[in-house]
Amino acid sequence: MCRLERGFSEASRFHFARKGHVVSVAVLPEHRRRGVASELVEEATQSFIEKNAEECFLEVRMSNRPAIELYKKLGFQETRQIPFYYQNGESAIVMSKALR
Repeated sequence: MCRLERGFSEASRFHFARKGHVVSVAVLPEHRRRGVASELVEEATQSFIEKNAEECFLEVRMSNRPAIELYKKLGFQETRQIPFYYQNGESAIVMSKALR
């Protein structure tokens, strides 16, 4: 699930940008480690490019090391943290990727 937004850039806080937001990526356990999540994120990224987004970003649980490594492999960088982002009090890492 993803959406287009306008707001301050994740890369340059003083720049207003058209951004793609990857809101959620979910793959059933029996289908993990088969490239499904990579394909979903790559498809979302391509859609953002077609819609002239300058960058894309997502939030991920700090404890979700497999997802963080996947996003890094796809070109995302850790940008900042959001304390207490999730309902259980866990913080999120914001990861972003330039599209232009």
